[in-house]
Amino acid sequence: MLKKLKFLVNLYTYKLQGLFGLKRSDVMSTVNDYYRDSFEKLNQEDVAVILPHCLIHDKCPAGFSKSDGVICNKCNLCGCGKIYESAGQKGYQFYITPSVGFTKRLIQRKNLKGVIGIACDYEIEKGMHSEKITHIGVRINGTSIKTQGIRLAEYDCIHNNVDWDKIEELMQVLNK
Repeated sequence: MLKKLKFLVNLYTYKLQGLFGLKRSDVMSTVNDYYRDSFEKLNQEDVAVILPHCLIHDKCPAGFSKSDGVICNKCNLCGCGKIYESAGQKGYQFYITPSVGFTKRLIQRKNLKGVIGIACDYEIEKGMHSEKITHIGVRINGTSIKTQGIRLAEYDCIHNNVDWDKIEELMQVLNK
């Protein structure tokens, strides 16, 4: 009960901080803690590592697929290729998506049960407004998805970066 109360308080605090233009807390750590136990019960093949397009390099030669998003060719201009390779070795699906809407459709098409995701405050806020966050997961088109994630430090759709090692740490959750 205390865990659920902490979860709800932190979610609403995050929303209020955005509403009043205050510096936001890291809501992803709260979400990760809350869903970790149920996330750990998932099979890797039912989980995808989903990165936002803002992490790819300006000169990225990747292609785009209407069904799978940005198709990484592991060019080494950014960290996406390394994560793509690591995710595949660990049995995860891997995608780079252009938006929250695309991500939601991808989750439904691929019948995912879990997501390791990376997002900025803007995309997190959009997701929180459009989907129901419950004690059993994030409800996306009627399906409960277990999540683990990392919040990007800034909102920059062109030049962004993430703690790549933290993504590797999250992928270890199911790889014990």
